[in-house]
Amino acid sequence: MRLLGSQIVACVCGLALSTLAADDMPSQVEKPTESIPRGGCVTDKCHPGIKSEPWLHSPVVVDACDACHEEVSPKEHTYKWRFKGKELCRFCHRFQTTGEYIHKPVSHGECTDCHNPHGGEDQNMLLGGAGAKSCLQCHSYVTEGLPAVHGPVLSGSCTVCHRAHSSNQAALLTKPGRELCLECHALLSRQTAQARTVHKPVNEDCRGCHLPHAAEDKMLLKASSPALCGTCHEKLTARIETAATKHNAVAIDKGCQNCHEAHASDYPAILVNDMVEVCLSCHDEEMPMPDGTILTNIKAVLALGRTPHGPIAQRNCVACHHIHGGSYFRLLIKEYPPEFYAPFLEETYALCMACHDRQRFLVQHTDTFTDFRNGDLNLHYLHINKKIKGRTCRACHETHASESPKHMRKSVPFGSGGWELPVDFEKFPTGGACKSGCHRPYAYDRKEPLVYELPPEPANPPGDDSPEKNRKEANNDAESIGP
Repeated sequence: MRLLGSQIVACVCGLALSTLAADDMPSQVEKPTESIPRGGCVTDKCHPGIKSEPWLHSPVVVDACDACHEEVSPKEHTYKWRFKGKELCRFCHRFQTTGEYIHKPVSHGECTDCHNPHGGEDQNMLLGGAGAKSCLQCHSYVTEGLPAVHGPVLSGSCTVCHRAHSSNQAALLTKPGRELCLECHALLSRQTAQARTVHKPVNEDCRGCHLPHAAEDKMLLKASSPALCGTCHEKLTARIETAATKHNAVAIDKGCQNCHEAHASDYPAILVNDMVEVCLSCHDEEMPMPDGTILTNIKAVLALGRTPHGPIAQRNCVACHHIHGGSYFRLLIKEYPPEFYAPFLEETYALCMACHDRQRFLVQHTDTFTDFRNGDLNLHYLHINKKIKGRTCRACHETHASESPKHMRKSVPFGSGGWELPVDFEKFPTGGACKSGCHRPYAYDRKEPLVYELPPEPANPPGDDSPEKNRKEANNDAESIGP
């Protein structure tokens, strides 16, 4: 039997007087009619269960029932409390309740709402059993049958996070929320301290994203991603929901955490890795698209490409793509023709013109806006600026990387039969040459222009001359070729 010290916070101030009344004694024992000497209350015949707990209150150990119970009538065997209310417990237990937040039973002086005044399973002599078994008598709602339970709750260690009587923190926490969490989650503390980019909520309160006791998600998240992320990132949520072109990475598997760390990262936008590496973790194989086209294996393209496109060289995929969802083909941030042929309109080349000088598409003669010219004849203009069959940028250039100078393609998919139309470009010091499947071989030179007869511009068809009509006419013999 273990004797409790004075520091044990347990009391009897709310216990019914019947604990030592005659009605509680076994029926075979006659009701006493005279005072009971010390040690006579708890025997194998009278109040036998009082000393059955592993831990006992000190007065019980020394049979000092009169420390709490005062005899009223020996003949009637009745008793009263020696002190009224909470003063009975505070006569011995001088615990502090000076915090801003006080546990309700403590503030009401109802110590026996939580404690058994005679003994219990542990030194705190809690009703209902040690740890959470006692707390859950009132606070059963904290788990509510949820599958993921926080470790301290699961082990019944409520006082790891909460003070039993009073605290200066809401919910009787031992420390402010984030500071309390990092006491156990020390690895996370070190990671966030050393990381270049930290998620804003991490420096505020963990409860912004996590439930402290139990949840549906194993990480105790308030909701799954991307729904949880959307509670703060409302504009992104709207983009994801309304995007004409969806990005599957946002919705499948771990949602936002497919690409982003939840707490901190050494990369911008708390990405899990360098931006290009994040994208290539999925785009490392060909992907069939809902429209029947095949999305190129971008990783393979980059592996062979000696001349990466500027944004790729800068490791910046978002320079051209909305990674959460977009209004344009292939998640592009602005209009860019997906076909081999397209009638020329400035707005349809908005993506390219965001970086490349628009004059190279608009001016027929120049000696400054482009190197792709024969003398001063602008060959970009010649290829692109047509009302019907203008060659789009993708007809000649790889959009991510190429083995050839100027991001030139070796070949380009043409039509629906799987044919690869050859481009076969060769660069010279002051010009170049092209042996393309589009036309007979041509060369050009900026300093000593070649003389050749240009093919006639095709006449506009009679009637409807709208951009939509021209675009349909342009692609009667070619389909979208993708990146």
